[in-house]
Amino acid sequence: MKTSETIVRQMTKDNVMDTTAKPNLDLRKATVERKKLDGYRCLGKQRDGNYALSVGVPTACLTPQQLRSLADVVEQYASVGHFSTAQSMIIVGIKEHDLYQAKRAVMEAGFEVRSIGRDVRQVKCCPGADYSPFGLQRTLPMATFLEETFRGVPTPMKFKISVSGCPNCCANTKMNEFGIHGTTDGWKIFVGGKMGNSPTVAQEIASSVTSDDVPKYLAAVLRTYKSQAEPNERLAKTIERIGLREFKNLTGKSLNMPYEDLASQAKEARESAEQSECAGPLGHQ
Repeated sequence: MKTSETIVRQMTKDNVMDTTAKPNLDLRKATVERKKLDGYRCLGKQRDGNYALSVGVPTACLTPQQLRSLADVVEQYASVGHFSTAQSMIIVGIKEHDLYQAKRAVMEAGFEVRSIGRDVRQVKCCPGADYSPFGLQRTLPMATFLEETFRGVPTPMKFKISVSGCPNCCANTKMNEFGIHGTTDGWKIFVGGKMGNSPTVAQEIASSVTSDDVPKYLAAVLRTYKSQAEPNERLAKTIERIGLREFKNLTGKSLNMPYEDLASQAKEARESAEQSECAGPLGHQ
């Protein structure tokens, strides 16, 4: 297994760190084409010629037993476990002939293998007021509720959510489609952020929002995005095209609508993903 120390040693020659790498244009093109496909997608082949699995870690919190279980999977089947910026565990360096067994081991350990399609992704959060000295709101129950209610809702393109407990925005609140951060009197809500080659900073649409109303705002934002987006359009582009004022106006019109239908869509999508070749069982070896 390659440890971080081993990787650094391989990169270092004559006390000079070499971080250069030649682009693999064929692999890059194939990956871009895969991202255009509908349905559920695995991470696919990586730069080292092996494969990777995205493991869901809601709220990025793990028990000691869960950590041991993931460590066993990595030790037996992979090169390294890497926490992504979305707070998923990416198990990297799996040989193609070990992919089935690695996936089964992840699932038997009580985790989900996640797809990376066009839908609401895992909710990202900081520790919030339960742990952070700066926390003004509790992030863990909020992130858990949003995750369990909305993750998997189909969207025109990927849709990311982040929850920060205070204005420090350690969960990158303003770099996601829907971000909230805690204040002394509730939550501030931001929409339309993204990273990528052309990053966009999210814009504020509401403040002093109660915890009970946050899901209503998320549901309303999702409805507006789904109804207004052009094909393959990120939320940032939708807002840029129609204008923030119009987006806020449309969102406000559906703010008080029940969101049980979206919760049902999310549940159905997650159940479908669990049966897909990507996230679910592979069948026979």
